[in-house]
Amino acid sequence: MDAVGRVEIRPLPTDDNALRRYAAELWLPYHRELADRVDAHALADWPDERFVERNVEFTRARLEDDGDRGWVAATAPADAGVDPATAPVTHHDIELTGLLVTSVDACPDPFDRPDRLVVGEVYVTEPYRGTGLADRLMERAAADAREQDCGELRLDVDVDNERAMAFYEKQGFEPYREQLTRSVE
Repeated sequence: MDAVGRVEIRPLPTDDNALRRYAAELWLPYHRELADRVDAHALADWPDERFVERNVEFTRARLEDDGDRGWVAATAPADAGVDPATAPVTHHDIELTGLLVTSVDACPDPFDRPDRLVVGEVYVTEPYRGTGLADRLMERAAADAREQDCGELRLDVDVDNERAMAFYEKQGFEPYREQLTRSVE
């Protein structure tokens, strides 16, 4: 990572251009890779532009909901003179290298458990895998949980996504529930 400069994890802006770039460079590649590894994650047969535009609307609505947050990891070449912590994510020298989406699962009154921060998505682009960026994104999730007074982190992972399962187990996640699914036909 030294050749490209430092990687900064920062909030995902909700303007159209930032959300389009996020969807095209992070969200869609993440879901395409997941579809290749996990049978149950097949994507519709749409052109990329349709995925991007639908995700812009979906992500904006989600981030405007109280308790939902999006984060991107951004970097820039060390010699570009661009600060990845403050430059617009749409700047041509900024490279988006990872994503994190979280939401709060508040505990209803009758139950005795802490509120949970749900990690909805976490993704690191190929060149940054194995650099510790995924660990940093999970640290950001834990900080987000503390900021929102959540006592636990929770996530869902496909059982046949072995790489993700190994990462989450290394992060200290343990099985909590089992989800069962069936067709209504």
